[in-house]
Amino acid sequence: MTSVWQWVIFCVALCALAPRDVQASTTQTKEASLLAGIFPSGCHFSGRFSQQKSIPGVPHPLTSSGDFYYSCDLGLVWHTETPFNEAILYVNSSNNFKADAEGTLAPLSGTTRYIMSNIFVRLLKGDTSYFVDEFAITSAEQNAAVQLRPESDYIRKGLDTITIKKAVNEVSGTSLDINVIDASGQHTDVTISDVTQHNIDGKKAAYEQCEALYLKTADWCQVLRSPSRY
Repeated sequence: MTSVWQWVIFCVALCALAPRDVQASTTQTKEASLLAGIFPSGCHFSGRFSQQKSIPGVPHPLTSSGDFYYSCDLGLVWHTETPFNEAILYVNSSNNFKADAEGTLAPLSGTTRYIMSNIFVRLLKGDTSYFVDEFAITSAEQNAAVQLRPESDYIRKGLDTITIKKAVNEVSGTSLDINVIDASGQHTDVTISDVTQHNIDGKKAAYEQCEALYLKTADWCQVLRSPSRY
């Protein structure tokens, strides 16, 4: 046996003998580092989005587009402009609504609520600890993306993988491509672009920024500020 192979086996043995918590800590540190490269760096930002959903048996993907505003202190406005006008208003897991074109509010429920609560808002918030605890996180070297695969049987019942790729361009700014494959094989692709960071502090300033972005539908911002009234 060559000295090279002896060294390889020795290293493998050391890894196998290392305490489990040390191995886990090393893995989690690496996963957190991967997430740091794609998660938002600020706490208040707005931008545009486009979405395509490919459903097995449907010849053409369903497409939508719109704009959004997210604040750690206030919540999320996810405003779809096309093909219809509506908004998701998300404060927290207990207070979230869907607003139609007439302004009528309805509580968010079902799959949409779960995805917003446990995946999308946590992603915007940069909730590293959640994703490190619940997902196996690896680097997809071929396209400089990060792949998240759920580790629990419960999450795997609805979700297969999330792949996220971040791009920074001097002209177009920061963009984020998110591909979600659910347990049935359905693909959803979301592109976030034209991201603007807002240098504000506190819930009052976050509310005022929301009003500035949604002058014609300021009620949405009111819902985020005082959800119990609705």
